[in-house]
Amino acid sequence: MKKVYKNIFGEVISKAKAEKLDDYHLYYYEKDSEVLKEIEFLTEDEIYSINYFMSHDEDEEQVVNYLKEKSDLFDIEKRENAGDFIIATNKMYSLNVDDKPLISKTVFHHDDPDNFICSQVLDNETLKPILERTTKCWYTLDEKGEKYAAIEFSYQEDGKLELAIDKTPDPENELEWQYYEYSNFKDLQSRMADDISYYKTAVLLPETVSQEC
Repeated sequence: MKKVYKNIFGEVISKAKAEKLDDYHLYYYEKDSEVLKEIEFLTEDEIYSINYFMSHDEDEEQVVNYLKEKSDLFDIEKRENAGDFIIATNKMYSLNVDDKPLISKTVFHHDDPDNFICSQVLDNETLKPILERTTKCWYTLDEKGEKYAAIEFSYQEDGKLELAIDKTPDPENELEWQYYEYSNFKDLQSRMADDISYYKTAVLLPETVSQEC
């Protein structure tokens, strides 16, 4: 494993400098590659949280036991491809609270793996989505050419849209934002050049992609 020390702003620093800071992050990469495996978040040289990126050939139980030895708080992420999308399944453990993890699925476009379009919490027992705990985002560029979540969507228990908050009139001024519900979603769609029917319900993936992932 290759170790890289970074400050809380993501800047690479030396080990000596890191250990003089109150808070820093330690990145572990697979040997001779840029594949990130683990991030340790440290405060006063003690690990308080870990993000672990699990590959498909790893045994999850072994990974959990390995992380338990290092921290009570850790998140295990496993990514898979689904057409033009990436689905990240996260299991977040907080052993001081519960032995069972909080499980969620997050969807990204392949060409934009940093900005999620859907985040969905799953029931721990059934592994079925809790539809009212689903969030979706539609992105566009601001006046500076920077991408931002221009429309945010929340959902009801039955999976229908509860509220769409449209920030495009003025991202910085809440008084200019516009609000839509399931009943008048067509009004929002009429303003859009793209088909945004995916955002009308809490379904994880667009209909053109297999929902079995």
